[in-house]
Amino acid sequence: MIVLGIIFLILYSFFILTVLSKVYDGKPVYLLLYIVLFLPVYSVFQLVLYDAFQNSILINLVKYSKDFVLISSFVLYLTGTRQSLLNRKFKFSFLDKLILGFLSLVFLYLFIPLGEATFFSKAIYAKNIYLIGIVYFFGRNTDLSFENWNKILKILIGLIIFSFTIALSESIIETHLHSFLGYSKYNLEINDIDPQGNYGLNWSFESQGAQPRYASLFADPLEFSASLILFFVISLWYFMHSKFRNNKFFYFTIISIVVFSFFLATSRASMFSAVLVLILALYISKNYKALLIGGSLIFSFFCYLYFFSEEETRYLIQDTLSFQNTSSLGHLVEWIEGILSIYENPFGVGLAMSGNASGVDQSIKIGGENQFLIYGVQMGVISVILYLLILIKSIWNSLDLYIKSSNSNIKSIGFIAGLTKFGLLIPLFTANAELYLFVALFSWYLVGQVEKLYNSYEINNKIKIENN
Repeated sequence: MIVLGIIFLILYSFFILTVLSKVYDGKPVYLLLYIVLFLPVYSVFQLVLYDAFQNSILINLVKYSKDFVLISSFVLYLTGTRQSLLNRKFKFSFLDKLILGFLSLVFLYLFIPLGEATFFSKAIYAKNIYLIGIVYFFGRNTDLSFENWNKILKILIGLIIFSFTIALSESIIETHLHSFLGYSKYNLEINDIDPQGNYGLNWSFESQGAQPRYASLFADPLEFSASLILFFVISLWYFMHSKFRNNKFFYFTIISIVVFSFFLATSRASMFSAVLVLILALYISKNYKALLIGGSLIFSFFCYLYFFSEEETRYLIQDTLSFQNTSSLGHLVEWIEGILSIYENPFGVGLAMSGNASGVDQSIKIGGENQFLIYGVQMGVISVILYLLILIKSIWNSLDLYIKSSNSNIKSIGFIAGLTKFGLLIPLFTANAELYLFVALFSWYLVGQVEKLYNSYEINNKIKIENN
């Protein structure tokens, strides 16, 4: 295992140096490659290194290397171009202003003396939020060639197949990959969290009745299921817009793989999101006949599950809808706790006082299983409003770009960005979903790209109208 750890470290070091040098040379796609190739295995990579070296300092270096790559890539790209920053023309859009307003609010709450969290904890939490802004503005200020974009999509298709293969293997041998990699020991010694659940990992690795939930290469089944929403949207894009029968069969197979992966991860929120994504995708692409047929099939399938399936499945549906299921009840308790806190403290109780992110002391946290309420507990009602407006505007602009653009590559960026953000809305209501680094940062990069393309589209249209 030590030899494997050394090989991993050498490869990772070389990868980081390559990414930074290429970004400095004006090739921003390499940061996207870092997000796509490394962040899905970010947690498993740490497990392997800790199992090999038993060194917490090394693990912290890996954690902060991610921040270093993202932040320095942004700074290097902005300062490394020939044109001076002061001479660049940049028109702030409404979405830009919303995001800057939200980041400014985070900066304010970092320094005001509010809450029981230490300044160090607040700084770590603020850094995690600022990564979202950095990735968004990186996408907003960079040109992603369509050739590179299509390469990224092919890599993601490969990631879909590979992650499914791992999850299926876990299911066949009925053992979590994380059990082999010493997840419990890592969690205990690095995060000071005792093993939980029937599998000695944590409760997210099992569903009702102690049925296993698999995480594949990702940190846990919840992150895997959130990433599956992105995978589902990508496979939908290719299937719906492919003109060749052989390609359609291949991408239908990819869709089937993703759907089966949802059952391996067993996340009801993500499954429901996938259904909503499919309905919206058919609607915006004007496939009304398919929408009617698909809606009827989904409704028939739900009725079959509810009335004719095994009793255990029926009880699961009933308990979920009535919040009697252990997981659903846990969400409800956390939501009530968060809502009461916002009601009593409409301006928040301080940064790093809610949620499950690094920097949050679990002994003093308030609520934590709803991204909107997490921000609201910490920074008050205004933060919830800003965050909600950011999401709505991101989805609207992305789908509007898809509908109005005639360029296939531009349409694909709008389609994938908009439907992924739409699909993640349900997980945001049930988890601290912005912590899922891969899908969160990748989708925010795409939103930045959409905003760049959307503004360019609006400006060009305005010029045409004025000339006419």
